[in-house]
Amino acid sequence: MPAAYIPALKYHFLTPIYDWFIRLTMPELKVKNRLIQQAELHAGEKILDFGCGTATLTLLIEEQTTDCVIIGLDTDPQIMAIAKKKISQKKSAITLLIYDGKTFPFPDRTFDKVISSWVFQHLTTPQKIASFKEINRVLKSQGELHIADWGKAETKLMRLLFFVVQVFDNFYTTNDNIKGKLPQLIQNRGFQQVEIVGNQSTLFGTLSYFKAVKT
Repeated sequence: MPAAYIPALKYHFLTPIYDWFIRLTMPELKVKNRLIQQAELHAGEKILDFGCGTATLTLLIEEQTTDCVIIGLDTDPQIMAIAKKKISQKKSAITLLIYDGKTFPFPDRTFDKVISSWVFQHLTTPQKIASFKEINRVLKSQGELHIADWGKAETKLMRLLFFVVQVFDNFYTTNDNIKGKLPQLIQNRGFQQVEIVGNQSTLFGTLSYFKAVKT
């Protein structure tokens, strides 16, 4: 059985409206396209979308790359059912996999790049640490990790707005984000050149773009 996890929108009964809710409340496509541009994907690369959810980012990656092997990984069977339906409708070559929330089902040094959006806010500190360790393991030497997720608030308004996210998503999973701890947690798992590439103000707070290179 998968390790305990928080579903998208926190509750399973809200999973069917996830795509609709995110489109309505967040600049989803803008964020995910910016993340893809940041990753500078190249033909022939092997790419992992960690916490792929409904596969919106995964499909965008496929649309914007050539001859890449693209895999989406998640722990939630309910949201993956939505992703699989979207993949099927697009007649996509993307592979979607469910894992146990602990060990990724891949050998060491499998991927050139790992990309993730709005995932780590749902993970406890130990889960974040374990995930960064696994990401490091499956990345090739000098492989890159690219993340779009909530970061330290740039203004008092952004801090106030993020309070809504914390009430909804849980304080104990989002505290690392708002306290600006993600870069240090990433670096402690064997990454170098960990940096915040940019920040973006949203309806719910400051969204940060992170980049890290495997040591």
